[in-house]
Amino acid sequence: MIKKIWHWVRDYSHLLHKHSLAFIYRKPPRHYLGHIVEHKAPVILIPGVYEKWHFLQALADPVSHTGHPIYVLEHLGYNTEEVHRSAKLVRELIDEKNLRNVIILAHSKGGLIGKHLLAFDNKDGRIKKVVAIATPFAGSRFPRVTRWKNLREFHPEHETLKKLKKQSHINHRVVSIFGEYDNHVWPTESCRLEGAKNIQVHSHGHHAILFSKKVRDIVMTEVEEIL
Repeated sequence: MIKKIWHWVRDYSHLLHKHSLAFIYRKPPRHYLGHIVEHKAPVILIPGVYEKWHFLQALADPVSHTGHPIYVLEHLGYNTEEVHRSAKLVRELIDEKNLRNVIILAHSKGGLIGKHLLAFDNKDGRIKKVVAIATPFAGSRFPRVTRWKNLREFHPEHETLKKLKKQSHINHRVVSIFGEYDNHVWPTESCRLEGAKNIQVHSHGHHAILFSKKVRDIVMTEVEEIL
């Protein structure tokens, strides 16, 4: 029990730290679009609900330094819109910038948005892969204990999740990374996606996983290996 409490405290300290950075640093680093190497795949960051791009910065910075252009949707805000609405904003960015061979790097809800894009907004094949971290493809525990409207889509029986589950033909384009313990989702039951590349790492915490060196290494490998 003491160990679990410690995991919670440590995880939410990461949460508070990233929210504080969102107030201090409003704009993404210049190197995200300033050191682009030709033929390197563009990467779009999609954070989780109530999060901004800062939550993915520890993973995105090393990718950027290798020459991949990193795109941030600042107008996504705290990602509180419904999955299909947020997916539309991402697709508009892809069209506006004429991006190809796109890789989605996502956390939590961001992974659901990424799968929605693959399933319903990718007829031209511009999106090649979704790297989803701690994404509740089969739902989360929170909708059972809260009435917050922005969390309803995470209920295991919500129409959004059931609709995405049916789109199993694109799961091979998803890399699902999850920890051994997650205080927001059930890692093995919720994050393991049939037909996807499932990778479990030694990590404890829904947000702490974003600071794992192992996860950074996996993300770098997956970004470099285009399907």
